Amino acid sequence: MFRRVMTAVAVTSLFAGAALAQDDYPNKPVTLVVGFSAGGGMDTLGRLVADRVTKELGQQMVVENRPGAGGTIAPGYVANASPDGYTLYLGETAATVADVVIGEVGYDPIKSFTPIAQLAVAPLALVANNDVPASNMSEFVELVKSKPGEFFYASSGVGTLQHLAGEQLNHDAGLEMEAVHFQGGSPSITALMSGEVEFAITSLNAASSQAEGGNLKVLGVTTKDPVPGFESIDTVSSVVDGFDAAPRQFVMAPAGTPAPVIEKLEAAFAAALADEALRADLSSRGLVPTYLSGAELAEQLPGVIETWSSTARKALDK
Repeated sequence: MFRRVMTAVAVTSLFAGAALAQDDYPNKPVTLVVGFSAGGGMDTLGRLVADRVTKELGQQMVVENRPGAGGTIAPGYVANASPDGYTLYLGETAATVADVVIGEVGYDPIKSFTPIAQLAVAPLALVANNDVPASNMSEFVELVKSKPGEFFYASSGVGTLQHLAGEQLNHDAGLEMEAVHFQGGSPSITALMSGEVEFAITSLNAASSQAEGGNLKVLGVTTKDPVPGFESIDTVSSVVDGFDAAPRQFVMAPAGTPAPVIEKLEAAFAAALADEALRADLSSRGLVPTYLSGAELAEQLPGVIETWSSTARKALDK
């Protein structure tokens, strides 16, 4: 009898302690893990958002860079972290299809995480060499269809989202462009401007800065809707119905993180993304602030992963 009473007391104390910890959350700094080096686009996004979320949580949100293995080290690390809300992952679409592109990655993009919020999308741009006789999406499709297999587009590497977006465009528009792969976005743009390839798919931010200098032409953006500030640029979907190949950026916690903790984090990120100064800062860096709640992200993510995974399998013949 005494043993049963003591066991009950111990269990009650355990649950009470867990509840108290959740009520007290956060009582120490929260780490936001980024899968890329400091100074890059994802790192910048993380630091801008973390600064604003810090004010909402009342505890410091610290960005920790864990680059390597095509951005898969960070999600693998967070997937195996304690599900207490103190280690989060700043994710992006490429990491959700990495198992298709590079093989076993040590995490499941759905089962290993609990979604907290989507923050933004990063539009890609279809760009052309200045000598190409096309200035918009309609002219592009007409030109490339007229000469199957004769045009080349540059990507920033095999299996990157730039490559996959190009293959999705080929499939959806009935085109036969050939991909030429480079080690990164900058070399691909250099190849485009030198005339080595006629087209390239790169970030809208990089494309717009080069277009302003007269070095290339931006033909279209990969978002379904026009990008604020770039409304004069066609969307690919204006000629290829339903086309949407804009990478997403989002925040996730390890699976099993208590619901009250997720709710506090979701509220903090929602407030941060409602801040006009932060939204303007993100927009100036080529990102489109696009907040989704954890539930909304969880609902959409399987479809997003399946679409990109299917494209990857076709592009890589897997």
